Amino acid sequence: AVGCTLTYSVQRYGNFAQSEFFMLGMYVAIMIMWMDYFFPLVSVPKDGVLVWTVLLWTLLGAFVLTGLAGIIIDRLVFRGFRDRKSSADVMMIASLGVALILRAIVYLRFGAGTKLFEPDIDWRIAREQRFEAPTALTKLNLGDRSLASGDTYTHGSCENVGTAAAPVYEKVVSVDSKPLADVYSVGSDCVTELTANYSYYNAAMPLVIFSSVGLLLLLLTKTRLGRRMRAVADNPELAASCGINVERVHMMSAFLSAGISGLGGAIFAMTVRYSPETGFTLLLPAFAVIVLGTIGSIPGAIVGALLIGFVRSVSSPILMGIGTPLDRSNYANLAEVMPYVMIIAILLVMPKGIGDAYDKWNIKRIRTRAEEDFTPNVKRASILGIFLAPLGIHHFSVRNSLRGQRYLLSTLAAYVVYLFSRFVKDNSIANSEIFSQITGGDKSIALSHAPADFTTMQQEAWLSFMEAEHVLVEIISSIGILVWPAVPILLYLIAWREAYHTLQGIEMKPSTRLKSLSSLAGRWDDVNTRVSSTWRKTTQAIDAKIGFIGINAHRLVNAGKSKVKETVVEKRNKTLEKLRMPYGRESQLGSWLLFGILAIVMACLIYWLPVADSDKATFVKTLQLSNVMVTFAIFAILALSLNLHTGVTGQLNFGVIFFAAIGAITVGILTAPKELHGYDWPIGYAVLFSMFLGALAGWFLAYPTARLRSDYFAIITISLGEIVRVLLSGEPLLRAGSWGSAVGISRYKLPLQEWWFCGDSVPLDENGIPLSPIACSRDDSVQSMAATLGEWLNLGEPAPYMFVLATIGLIGLILTWWLLNTVLASPWGRILRAIREDEEVAQHHGHDVLRHKAASLALGASIAAFAGALWAWKLTGFQPSFMSPAKTTFLVWAAFIIGGVGNNRGMIIGASIIVLMEFVFNVLVAGQGSSDLPLNEVASTIDGWFEWLVIDQLQVMWICIAIVLFAHLVKWESVRETFFWVGLIFACASFFFDDRSIEEAYPTGAVRAGMAYVKVLLIGLLIVFSLRYNPKGLLPEVPYRPPHPSGKGAEEQ
Repeated sequence: AVGCTLTYSVQRYGNFAQSEFFMLGMYVAIMIMWMDYFFPLVSVPKDGVLVWTVLLWTLLGAFVLTGLAGIIIDRLVFRGFRDRKSSADVMMIASLGVALILRAIVYLRFGAGTKLFEPDIDWRIAREQRFEAPTALTKLNLGDRSLASGDTYTHGSCENVGTAAAPVYEKVVSVDSKPLADVYSVGSDCVTELTANYSYYNAAMPLVIFSSVGLLLLLLTKTRLGRRMRAVADNPELAASCGINVERVHMMSAFLSAGISGLGGAIFAMTVRYSPETGFTLLLPAFAVIVLGTIGSIPGAIVGALLIGFVRSVSSPILMGIGTPLDRSNYANLAEVMPYVMIIAILLVMPKGIGDAYDKWNIKRIRTRAEEDFTPNVKRASILGIFLAPLGIHHFSVRNSLRGQRYLLSTLAAYVVYLFSRFVKDNSIANSEIFSQITGGDKSIALSHAPADFTTMQQEAWLSFMEAEHVLVEIISSIGILVWPAVPILLYLIAWREAYHTLQGIEMKPSTRLKSLSSLAGRWDDVNTRVSSTWRKTTQAIDAKIGFIGINAHRLVNAGKSKVKETVVEKRNKTLEKLRMPYGRESQLGSWLLFGILAIVMACLIYWLPVADSDKATFVKTLQLSNVMVTFAIFAILALSLNLHTGVTGQLNFGVIFFAAIGAITVGILTAPKELHGYDWPIGYAVLFSMFLGALAGWFLAYPTARLRSDYFAIITISLGEIVRVLLSGEPLLRAGSWGSAVGISRYKLPLQEWWFCGDSVPLDENGIPLSPIACSRDDSVQSMAATLGEWLNLGEPAPYMFVLATIGLIGLILTWWLLNTVLASPWGRILRAIREDEEVAQHHGHDVLRHKAASLALGASIAAFAGALWAWKLTGFQPSFMSPAKTTFLVWAAFIIGGVGNNRGMIIGASIIVLMEFVFNVLVAGQGSSDLPLNEVASTIDGWFEWLVIDQLQVMWICIAIVLFAHLVKWESVRETFFWVGLIFACASFFFDDRSIEEAYPTGAVRAGMAYVKVLLIGLLIVFSLRYNPKGLLPEVPYRPPHPSGKGAEEQ
């Protein structure tokens, strides 16, 4: 959450890739743990001694490497958007593509299996390595507390039923009623004191995270870099005019926000087993935190995190207690909903969050204090300084809060360092007893002390590491002993000196700073300037020697590019003039022409999708095409709904799956049999009701969110989808189709299925029971539409039911397209576009902006609900996992971006591209398994390239260096910078990835690319490149251009 807040405060966009930086930190920990250099310490058997070297180096490596990843992504992706003055919404959507890219890369390199970071096996022994604190439990009995006749209630507390000399303790028993609150601090034996146990590896996480966040706050508030970052956050143009290097500040912001997220991920990796999806599960709660605490406010994010954590922790046992008597054993899972419910409730009251309310209160407090007539009592301050100098109270008393904070923070920091060093000493080989236990009483560590089952090489590596570990923990222990008495004593001396001068009648002045400390920032700037100057002189000297080659090459390349560009543009303009399309694809005719060409191409590619040769190849091909068309219809309808909300009305909706889920859940429950917890409604009525319910949800969503900014609205809508997903897993009323309490919805009616397989009248079996559609499809004597179509197409069996759904989906898509084109061509469509461009101007012209937004949300939500119903029919049964944003919302957004914002034709093309990629990679996944299957050669080629990237990383690095040198020679700046960073990535990979990492990630020994993750990688690349180089999409919006009056000049009009 702090990383997201820092990115937003400086760079002004919400970063969906922040969770992937957290994920990178987790996998950096695994990468370091797998290194040959550290593995001897990691693989040491249990000995009861904590090893610190691996943990500390991992934390440092996670911070630096993920920070470096943040810089690379900022330079390669977001810098280009800043140069183009892209909006914050565009950059936020681009971060979605970056998130998909990073997640796919981690999946490809580390696999989908769960991992756990163990710097030393002793860290995981919770029974031995833990903190213990006495505690008490409170049990609340809500509702009716009376007891029936003969029933008793056993308290948690105990009473003495014996004598004072021979006490006997038993649990207190009530016979009349239950108490409202039952507080107890002993176990079931009435003797053992209850304790709260906190293992060391769990305690390390809050310590590291809060320490890093505190240091970040100090950096932002107490250093020159922090002041520069705050200046850029307030006004980048004014900061640049004051001499601040804005791009360097952006780079440092990217480094810090990514680094602190990676640091948190590395320490989090010790606590649970995780996969590449784990980071994303924390993203939405993080967004809830930063919205609650005000986007851009780091103190607000800290307070918001504490509030969200408290609510989540408290709600879980309460919901569990409520759910048990209601036969809802999964109610504890609804604790995941509480952060989203809390954020929605608070934003309705405070649309800008807690941080904004605090800032307003603080400003008012400062103004009030400034108006007071306050005279500082320096003598009282001097006396306070004599006794309480380390706390800084003498400075707070005279309202010198800055110096008071320095004193207090210095004291607290010194004390924390002292406690940490003492803990390290007590739990490492710096402790003489532990050292003697390992060495057997020897004064030094020898090779004979290494584990006996290690090889000679491993024993030597162990010895080297243990010597380094001993030096490290001794240094840490010594630092704590030196810092804690030294800092308070120094503060006392400074305060006494100031008190002496004050009591002597001399004005109290700030203590003199050490020149070395005061000039540290200036010296760093001098060093940085000298390095930059040296580099500039070196490059100028090289250019003076061989620069003429690059200059001439650059001139030739530019001349050739200009000539080709002029020729292409000239021919293009002539062709467009002949075709009466002066605006190209942004004219009606040009847009339709390009749409027709792309539609034909996509149709041919879809028909080309191969299937395996077999006796049922025709049937399988029909089933494949039907499946493709159903999926295409679903995503195209969802994209049209999103286009109405975002492309036309300008509402940044990341909750399209929320409205689709309403349709799917409603249709599933209403049409399920009554005996399976359904309502047995007719399908038509259920679909209409689901669309009405979706429209109602969209309409009422508009009013409470009317005052929210676009990024707040996006977070609210994606949170609503998560709320429905969690409710689907925890609420029994949202389950149907099973005899037990299975999660999900199934066995609901499917449209026209009975008619498709059984005909107009359903035949009976020998017992007089109507046959099911599946039984009808297997009975050759049944005459049905499926059998007839199967004969026409020579399928060898009845046509698949997916053909019916494809027909329904395409009809629904055509009707949706016609409806939206008709509506958007009306005056109401122009009103929505006016609202998108400028709400204030639209309102000035007399339009009710809120009502039109609500109507747009309602119409789009009803369309998405129909797509959700179609999706439910395709799945024939669904679980909460079908609502995963990575499999739904993000893909719809990819279709929306690629196709063309604001153009319904673009939604069709974008959806077809995304769906085609899905099925092509499904064929590739199958092709990896057998040489007889289609696209096996393509899959093998991809695997070969991937294996080369994984194994021959140094070779890839040298190729990148060669390209960088060539690009520098010909002055090709973009290529030079891109391949410089790519080469640096492979250089780091060649250093950190050893052979063991390949053995761990690919247990079979074959390095193969997971095609499902290659697909995700390509989708992320499509989003980024489309926004970067083709922000309007393949089919841009066609603006309304009234015909120019012929024969009249501008003056006559």
